[in-house]
Amino acid sequence: KRVVEVELSDEAGRARLLDLVAGADILIEDWPSEAPLVSEEALKSANPSLVQLSVTPMGSGGPLSSWRVNDLVANALSGSASVTGNASTPPISGYGNQSHHTVGLYAAVCALASLRAARATGEYQHIDLSAHEALVSCTEQVLMEWFFPKGIWNTSLAPRQGSLHWSNAYEVYEGADGHGVMVTAALRFADVLLPWLLEEGAAQELANTEKYPNVVAMIRDLPYVMKVLREWVAANDGEKLFYEAQRRHQPFGVVWSIEEALTKSPQIEARGYLQPVDIEGYGPVRFPGRFIRTSADRGHPRPATRAAGVEWARRPVAANRRTADSARPLEGIRVMDFTHVLAGPFGTRVLGDLGAEVIKVGTAARGSGANSPDHPYYTMWNRNKKSVAINMASEAGREVARKLAETCDIIIDNFSAGVLRRWGLDRDGLRDTNPGVSVISMGGMGRDGPWKDFVTLAPTIHALPGLTYLTNPPGEHFLGYGFSLTDHLSGLAGAFAALQAVEHRDRTGEGLTIDLSQYELGLGLMGPALLDYLANGADPEPVGNRHPFDAWAPHGIYPAAGDDKWVAIAVRGDAEWERFAALAGPELASDGRFRTHSLRIENQDALDAAIGNWTATLDRYEVARRCQAAGLCAGPVQNAEDLTSSDTQLEAREFFGTATADNWGEYPIDRFPARFNGQRPSRYEGVHMAGADSFDIVTGLLGLDDDAVAELLASGALS
Repeated sequence: KRVVEVELSDEAGRARLLDLVAGADILIEDWPSEAPLVSEEALKSANPSLVQLSVTPMGSGGPLSSWRVNDLVANALSGSASVTGNASTPPISGYGNQSHHTVGLYAAVCALASLRAARATGEYQHIDLSAHEALVSCTEQVLMEWFFPKGIWNTSLAPRQGSLHWSNAYEVYEGADGHGVMVTAALRFADVLLPWLLEEGAAQELANTEKYPNVVAMIRDLPYVMKVLREWVAANDGEKLFYEAQRRHQPFGVVWSIEEALTKSPQIEARGYLQPVDIEGYGPVRFPGRFIRTSADRGHPRPATRAAGVEWARRPVAANRRTADSARPLEGIRVMDFTHVLAGPFGTRVLGDLGAEVIKVGTAARGSGANSPDHPYYTMWNRNKKSVAINMASEAGREVARKLAETCDIIIDNFSAGVLRRWGLDRDGLRDTNPGVSVISMGGMGRDGPWKDFVTLAPTIHALPGLTYLTNPPGEHFLGYGFSLTDHLSGLAGAFAALQAVEHRDRTGEGLTIDLSQYELGLGLMGPALLDYLANGADPEPVGNRHPFDAWAPHGIYPAAGDDKWVAIAVRGDAEWERFAALAGPELASDGRFRTHSLRIENQDALDAAIGNWTATLDRYEVARRCQAAGLCAGPVQNAEDLTSSDTQLEAREFFGTATADNWGEYPIDRFPARFNGQRPSRYEGVHMAGADSFDIVTGLLGLDDDAVAELLASGALS
């Protein structure tokens, strides 16, 4: 980035900004929606084909559009905090401004998508991205359990249950060396994990064939299985279990602090993730690097620099204009989707919402449980997609897949490294027949390095870079996020990578090979903490809901009237404190321990107790309204019921809707969290049954005749 200072309060500064706008493709701003710093008319006049991306906390319009929101309050409002922590703690916001990463990735996707529409039409594109809606869409089980209350969860309101996953099959346990270990009984239990436990003498009861005649009986007694795992971990060295599990291709993770995350991982060094940057006053400091690597990369990112001036030529108006739907800017892009579970499917859901034709390739081997259209989990992340069944174990099936790949712009997978190459579906295998296709690998660890074959889930990724460690109350280390945050963020990163690939293809005619490491994305989410260690040697400890760098005080989630009701409040600086103290009563205002910011930091225990005494008798929405009226950041901790029935902003902006599927009928959905020229993407086609579109695709898209299709069906290639 280059940094240019422009003073908008004077005419010359405004003219300077409009000169910059005239030469820009995209303007990204976070101006108050009710009082933009520059009018849309002035921006349009300066650049009729500009993409203007407005990123606001609550979206433009609606009763709460003027609310002040920071990361703490955003997590409270969105449902994130409602499932993070456990029953004995307040809800926890989560470490590291993760809401900003989520919204930032959505912003990048929206900006590049609308750039295509602007170039096609020559017309101005305005994107209204609601941070609140973006965050609500990335809370995994929060909406799923509410939309589909008859699942294994036996509740419509997702609870706070520490590190225990909604499936009840993943949890962090403490090892004998003090390290937490994220363990799971969900993958390859019968052929890998159970034999390992029996080797260790840790699961003798599970070998009782009368009580457990088969694996199904064991999984039905999942709490006992997890108890066995907990006791087994407690008797072993946590780090050794992590490495041995990965040797056996089990997705265990070890909970590391920031120092351990940076000093114990050979993957960081092998892939050159940290890059030195010269910083005045420090000299060279190693900085976190990219989480997306492409075959066209040159060099490494540089830090922001102040520029005396930036001069751009005015953008030419598009010569060959065509009509395009601003709310479906990716129409005409075809995606071949080999992904499963959450990260990849969520990314391709985003592309499908924006108009891309997504063809999901499924096989019988990956069509059960949460990978089945009959499961709510699959249904949540696989709308707006066609489904083709291909048996990739057969040569005839692989040939069908290669022919389909020749018609696509993007191929995306989250297999282990090398699977697409063995099938001839990598860039080298397709270069002669489809030079413009890009292949995106969403591997857990990336395509190379000593950990390239490690198996990961989102909780694995949370554990290794320090996110689990720091998302805790003081003195604890093993709770972590209450949902699969990095799966959602990896999905958004995958969608962003797809748009980068199409942009590159349009410029050069060539596709890209893209290596998206979910582990490196997880490291990047911890950027400020990593830098504090790399530059200053700081190895932080959990602080709960308090601000990790003491920029806000108070900064917490406080009890409100009612059972398990909470409200988030964040105050920055002495002027805001005076307004807050005037609301909260004379005792707070007159207490000398809270007179200045530094004193409030010094006395945070007493400060939090005093605020909790005030909020405990009040309705959480009323507390938030009072604070917001005084210009302060505050918001209720909301769960799925609150989001769907009490959130007036989501209601006014019509964020929730429905889709229809053969096996579900009409079911509820969350819509895409942005509007494009005033319109939200309107097509939300319900989940397709596995293979439902196979015939149409092989006949219509690939041009096969009935005899050829019959032969494929008879051979099992389309299954």
